[in-house]
Amino acid sequence: MAQNQIHTLFILCLASSISMTLLLSVEAKKTKFTIYFQDYAFGPNTTFFPVVGLPGSTLNYTDFGTFFVTDDSITATPNEDALSIGRAQGIYVVTGLDGRNLLVLLSLVFTGGKFNGSSIEIQGTSRQFDLNRELPVVAGTGKFRLTRGFINTDTVSFDAARGYSVIQVNVTLIY
Repeated sequence: MAQNQIHTLFILCLASSISMTLLLSVEAKKTKFTIYFQDYAFGPNTTFFPVVGLPGSTLNYTDFGTFFVTDDSITATPNEDALSIGRAQGIYVVTGLDGRNLLVLLSLVFTGGKFNGSSIEIQGTSRQFDLNRELPVVAGTGKFRLTRGFINTDTVSFDAARGYSVIQVNVTLIY
């Protein structure tokens, strides 16, 4: 008799799990879009700044333990003078002893365009010397409430003399 109850309980749990999976998959929406970060490492409009590092470090982007803050403009096109539709605000910490990995905690806060008032939360490891970097999207607000997904980033232009970079961000979300 106890074995029948276990089988019945197992079947009920399995049926419930399948029902929830089907329900969630039917309701989920998938969205893909591309945005650009306008990043300034130095100069009068600095948006990416080292804050602190280990004693003796040069606060370089490859120095283990260096902590950066960022507040990059988000634009819909790669042009430097494009209208800002939000801000990429957060922190980066060089977590690889060899300087190759960063811990990224980043909020994409939309202040214009069709996602105005919404945000996306990104958290993960960025292998900063890879040509294409992938990071997980772990949450969102507004139109992206209950979201999950990932971003792929790629530096599309870099002006070393000005410390200016344009980073293309391909966003894929399910919510």
